Amino acid sequence: MAELLINEKAIIEAVKNYALGIKYEVIEIPENVEVKVEGKKVYIKGPKGELEKDFSHIPTVWIIHHGNQIIVACRARNRKDIEPLRTVSSKIRNMIRGVREYYIAKHKVAYAHFPMRVKVDYERKLILVENWYGRIDPIKIPIFGKDTKVKVINQPGSDIADEVIIYGPDKDAVMLTSGRLHDACKLRGRFRKDTRIFMDGIWRFEKGWASDLGFSEE
Repeated sequence: MAELLINEKAIIEAVKNYALGIKYEVIEIPENVEVKVEGKKVYIKGPKGELEKDFSHIPTVWIIHHGNQIIVACRARNRKDIEPLRTVSSKIRNMIRGVREYYIAKHKVAYAHFPMRVKVDYERKLILVENWYGRIDPIKIPIFGKDTKVKVINQPGSDIADEVIIYGPDKDAVMLTSGRLHDACKLRGRFRKDTRIFMDGIWRFEKGWASDLGFSEE
């Protein structure tokens, strides 16, 4: 029967009838979220922003917008066929949650020798880290994601950075920006030092959804 599933209507009927050889997941769409599916492209809009992801590189999975649900289905001939189903479903759920509340990555700015200044250039979509290990030129870290934001908290009465908070509706973009920031402020190769003594860097210490962390944008 799986070979006959060539259109969305047939797939929906197969899901309703629990067709042999078909695995699926149903994702509920909240009231304040708008969804549009065009082929393998998923567009989601909510209070915190808009997200778009293209799953065309996963040919074995169908994505169907049906009423107030998104159905993600695939042929389940073996365990390997099911893995993309879980991946796509998880990413769509993160998209829906992301447009309703931000995903957060918090970083501590630590130094033993050279106090750092952190600035945000939204025009060029860059995080600028100045005076890292005494460097004259700033380190430039790209900000990924259209709606990703960066908040720098300085030490009281100073322009020296204390925390850097990256947040936005796109979990993947937030974590990619966070990873680049974390990795850019490390000594490598012949410059590598004992981090127990030379602790200078920007280290991620917490990540999660805004509601779980009690985060407020204000």
